[in-house]
Amino acid sequence: MGSQPRKPSPARKAAFEILLRVETQSSYAAELLHSQYTASLSARDAALCTELVLGTLRWRGMLDFLVQQLARMPWDSLDPEVKVALRMGLYQLRFLSRMPSRAAVYETVELVKAAGKRSASGMVNAVLRRGAQADLASFRPPAMPELEWQSIELSHPAWLLERWAARYGRLAAISLASANNQPPKTSFRLRTNGQSPSEIENQLREIAVEIGPGNFLKNCWVLRKGNIVRTEPYRRGELIVQDEASQIVPYLLDVRDGHGVLDLCAAPGNKTAQLAQWAGNTGRVVACDAYLHRLREMPVPGQDNVWRVALDGRQPLPFSNPFDRVLVDAPCSGTGTLRRDPEIKWRLSLEDIRELSETQSQLLSKAAGILATGGRMVYSTCALEKEENEMVVRRFLENHPNFSLLPVQSEKVRLRDFLQPSALWILEGDFLATFPPRDGTDGFFAAILIKTDGKTHSSNGKISGNI
Repeated sequence: MGSQPRKPSPARKAAFEILLRVETQSSYAAELLHSQYTASLSARDAALCTELVLGTLRWRGMLDFLVQQLARMPWDSLDPEVKVALRMGLYQLRFLSRMPSRAAVYETVELVKAAGKRSASGMVNAVLRRGAQADLASFRPPAMPELEWQSIELSHPAWLLERWAARYGRLAAISLASANNQPPKTSFRLRTNGQSPSEIENQLREIAVEIGPGNFLKNCWVLRKGNIVRTEPYRRGELIVQDEASQIVPYLLDVRDGHGVLDLCAAPGNKTAQLAQWAGNTGRVVACDAYLHRLREMPVPGQDNVWRVALDGRQPLPFSNPFDRVLVDAPCSGTGTLRRDPEIKWRLSLEDIRELSETQSQLLSKAAGILATGGRMVYSTCALEKEENEMVVRRFLENHPNFSLLPVQSEKVRLRDFLQPSALWILEGDFLATFPPRDGTDGFFAAILIKTDGKTHSSNGKISGNI
């Protein structure tokens, strides 16, 4: 009797299923990587699954181009299962030098067969073997413009790279796209229950997890080695994984004990937990989101001062009493988070950015009506696009003369106790704006808006930046 075919490894099988859902159901990889697909995987297999999923999505544009040059059939004629397998197989062969080529080809072919696409297995085998060593540059059409070719080399949509080149310059745009293709560092803050940061750091060191300080915030740590998600401090809620730029935003609200705070677009809840901690037992935080299930899933450990309300923030808000502080962390294109959510760049269109800009303006306008006079509102996104950032703020100030812009540079003195001494430069200009290749963080934007008595006006919404 012949030997039985070897089944694909658990890591590859999980990665294939996740990528297929991203491809066919517009799911988000980050959520699926922390779902039932990886729950039973060992730490090593979970790490490989994450690498396969995010790496394949980051380099999808280049991988698709290469497959189209090597396959002897139209790309659009291929089934989703075959497309996903080809991308994932080529990613392993071209980017994972420690991965045995034979295993990558064999297991990819087996995944295709297991998915019911046995008729395509021969073509997949041939494309992977040719694609492993193929010279990408040899397939460049002679008349293809340089920036369009760079969009293939850097695996970014050409229209998006062209936008960035027009805004930042060609070299900065290339640097940004290159940074997006690098795995992001894992940043987290400590929410200690009586333990000092050094005690938690010692606990992590005992289980071979190494951490170091962040670049900007004193209460931010960066993972250097290991996996904190499977540690006891993480399970106890003492380690909150959150990009450092995202962690900075709540500090701009200046929430104090006893404040009433509205978090209008609260899910997944990382910022809500910070706000609730600062508001204290005498304060209240109302966390809102359009989807009830996202509110239910929000982890706010140990906080009894958080109320969750499902609502559409574009409609009049159902609150009778004004809030001292309002955070509008608006839904956005996410172009500042492409390192973590690479599938976004393959779904996004210019029309999406325009529609999001309108939604953001609606949210900000409705939130303005529930802020107390003298109160502070922070508008933030994880996008790099002007239509979602500066232009939204400028339009808001033009339409709301009873609001003024508080430049973030005026917050340096107040925030110096929270920031690293060498990091105060990030509070330059009128707003917070982080830039991935420069700062090593996600790209975040934030503006501070103060509700006045109507006699104080902004300077025509003029905004200066720090990029």
